[in-house]
Amino acid sequence: MIYITTKEASEYALILAEKPESRTRRLTRRVSVVSTLDAGSVAIDSGYSDTDRRLVIEADATEAQADILESMIQNYSALLVSLPDGCFTVLPADFALDNGAVQITLLIAE
Repeated sequence: MIYITTKEASEYALILAEKPESRTRRLTRRVSVVSTLDAGSVAIDSGYSDTDRRLVIEADATEAQADILESMIQNYSALLVSLPDGCFTVLPADFALDNGAVQITLLIAE
């Protein structure tokens, strides 16, 4: 279950049951490889941050839920999302509605 609401006080709040296709646990590290002048390379690992995560949530939604979610994404630049592994401030990046299923992409800000 995923809980989504606005950061500011409003009447908007949703609880969605995500589909298995959702990608909420994808982690990446800040790693890069740089070529050196002596034809070698140097690997740089700058660690991990939750802000590198991109959440892609897919869920079945009623028309009313889809309307609320669409309105939140259109009118608020930042949302709060609660997942099993934490609560995050997120920036909505993408929203799609297709045959009663929503797909939203959220970027973790903090």
